[in-house]
This record gives sequence, C-alpha cells and structure tokens, in this order.
Amino acid sequence: MDRISDLPDCILLHILSFLPTKTAFLTTVLSRRWTHLCHDLQHLHFDQNQFRNRNAWSDFSAKKRFLDIINWILSRHKAPPIRTFRLTCDLNQSDESTLEWFIRKVLGPNLEELNLQLSSILCSVPRVAIPNGVFSCTSLVTLRLNGGHVRIPSPSAPSCRYHLPSLKTLQLYDVKISDGNLEEILSHCTALETLILGYVRQSFVKVQLSICFPSLKSLHFKSYFGETLRLLVIDTPSLKRLDIQVELWFHEIRVRNLHNVEDARINISKQSFVLEFLVELCRIRILELGLSVFDCLPEVPPHRIPEFTCLHTLELTVRCLDTRYIMNMLQKCRMLKLLAIVFTARQYLITDPHPSRKWDHSVKVPTCLASHLKVIKIKRYFESRDDRDFFAYVLQHGLVLESLDIQVDHTRSKGFPEELSLLPRSSKACQINFCYV
Repeated sequence: MDRISDLPDCILLHILSFLPTKTAFLTTVLSRRWTHLCHDLQHLHFDQNQFRNRNAWSDFSAKKRFLDIINWILSRHKAPPIRTFRLTCDLNQSDESTLEWFIRKVLGPNLEELNLQLSSILCSVPRVAIPNGVFSCTSLVTLRLNGGHVRIPSPSAPSCRYHLPSLKTLQLYDVKISDGNLEEILSHCTALETLILGYVRQSFVKVQLSICFPSLKSLHFKSYFGETLRLLVIDTPSLKRLDIQVELWFHEIRVRNLHNVEDARINISKQSFVLEFLVELCRIRILELGLSVFDCLPEVPPHRIPEFTCLHTLELTVRCLDTRYIMNMLQKCRMLKLLAIVFTARQYLITDPHPSRKWDHSVKVPTCLASHLKVIKIKRYFESRDDRDFFAYVLQHGLVLESLDIQVDHTRSKGFPEELSLLPRSSKACQINFCYV
C-alpha cells in the first residue's frame, strides 16, 4: 500500500478513473489523501444496480439514497472539471428534475463523454429533457442517450445553436426528439465516426433523412420512424461497419459510397432494398443476413445477386434449411472460408415460407466449396431427414473443409449425429462436431 501511496496524484487519479465511482470512494478509508483524490475525480460512473437493496429490488429508500449520493458528490466537486459522466438509472415520477440538474452540473468546457441509460417500468414517468447546452458542448467526444425516457427538445432560443465539432460517437436509442431536430443535430457533427440510431421517435416534418458523413466509420440503424419519412439516404465513403434493420416505413432507400464497408449486418424486409445494399457491398469481407432477408431474398433470380469477390465470412439466419437459397449464396462467394447458418429459436419457427423449394443439386459446385470453405457452423438446428442430402453434398464436395459444427436439440436428434458421422468426406482433415442444447 505504501508504494501506491507514493505515486503522484495524477497517476492515482488515472487509476481511479477506471473504477465505478462507488468503488473509487471506498478507497477513502485508507487515508485523508484518498478522500481528497476522490473529490478531484474527473471521470464519474454511477450505476444504480450497485446500490440496490438485495431484500427489496425496487426499494424506494435505496433509490433515493443513490440519487442523494450523486447529488452530494456533484455538489462538492469543484476542480478539476468533469470529463466523463456515465449514469445508469431507473426513473420514478419525480426524478426528471433531479436528473436534469445532474446534467447541467457536469456540463462544462472539458466534458468529453456523457452517457445516460435511463429507463422505467412506469409509462407515466416524464421524460428527462436534455439541456440545449449538451448540443453546443464543443469538447464533447461521446454522447450516448438511451432508455425510452429521454427527450431532446427544440432549442430554447435562436442563440442556442447546435455545435458539436469534436463529437465522434453519437448514440440515440429509444429517444423522443422534436420535429426536424435529428437531421439538424447530425448536420453539426462534422467529425462523427460512429452513429447509432435506434427507435428514434419523431413525427418528421421533412420527408427525408440523410446520413451523409465523409468521416463516418460505423453506422448502426434501426427504424421506428413516423410514416411521413419517405426517403432514407446513406452516403458514407469511409464507412467500415454497417448494421441496418429497416421495417417497411420507408418508400425509398438510396445508398451510395459503401465500397469501403468490410463488415455488415443487413436485416431488411423489402427485397428491392436488400438488393440495393448488396450491390453496394460487393467488396465486403464479413456479411450477416437476418431473418427478414430470408423472407424475401430466396425469391430473387440468382443473376440479380451480385458477386462477393472478397467475402470470407457469411452468416445466414433462416427459418428452415432452404438449400437452394444457401447454394445460390455460395455460388456468389468464391473466396468464402466460413459459413454460419442460424435457425430461429424454436418458439418462433413457422412453416417454410417457400414450401415449393426442394433440394436441388447444383449443376456447378460452388468455387468456394471446392477451394476455400474450411468451416461450416449450424446453430440451433432442428433435424429433418430432407436435409441429409445437403450435408452429404457438402461433405462430398468440400475439398478443404476442416470442420462441420452442428448445434442440435438432443431431444430431436434421433440418431442423426451417428448417421451423419458415417457419411463419406472428401477432406481427410474434416471433423464433424456436435453440440447438444
């Protein structure tokens, strides 16, 4: 302990910055010096889960104590200025004013991160209004607002302009925002690198949302927008990671300059939108296609699906083992090394959406199967006798296949693992592994 105490204050404060604030304050039992250090913390992390009463999960007194502790720490904090403020909290009826005071208290010219995770089991709880000053904080690098009980009001005066020149990460999840303010905020985030938008509640005055950032490297987008939003435009030439889930709210999607994307997850329920993204993502390396894609893409003629010349990892979420869909995708991925097929959980399984599709041996063996495909993973698989021809085909033509990993329901296997293990394999290195769930 003496060696630690001999360290200068700046190093000790740096060490304490990695701890939750409650844990950092526990060090005050060591000496008065540690008490002084804790009051100089620049990184504050508060999580209500660390203050819960084990005998009463929703004990009101424990919640009040939690907010009182934050109030006590912020009231006594003078210098140096706060750089990070993270808060995870469940809201009650009268908490919004307290939370808004916390935000105003930590706002300053040195604030770099504001992270609020605010939720409530009560629908009637008022939303916490984010002060306008947050969106003109020039030092802010990371802003995360989540939880369903946050709202972003319009600027209180014409002088309250949006200005976030340092912001690199913006996350708005289940947030209510005033009409037209979302695009206005985005237009003032000139250095943005990571954008996460999910279930943003807004009745748009404009009919278009544009996500156009030369600097953006990661985009995560889930739609839950008003029906007045007709057009989504994505133009991000530096983008590396894309995760997009879109329902049928949009009449049109336009995507441009996605040629640098390396990793993408697509879960879109409209066929034309899926194809537009796939054409733009032809140089992608890792691709995950969700369940909504399975419901629309198998009906697309193979010639409309682009070639993926650089793709090495493909994950398909399916309701059933639609072998024609799988083989059509393999034909387009000549360099594929890993194929993952994920079945939906049993409670969500329905009848095959493409009942007319039968196992059809490919006229031409996919190039990847004969030369590059090394690993096949089947997750949450429910065995069907009609699927065994597919496994036999893969084992016969998988010349460099190293492993076939199948996660199977032990109550429905019916000798399937033993039967599959006896199938001939062209690759001597191929191992068949079963995981029972």
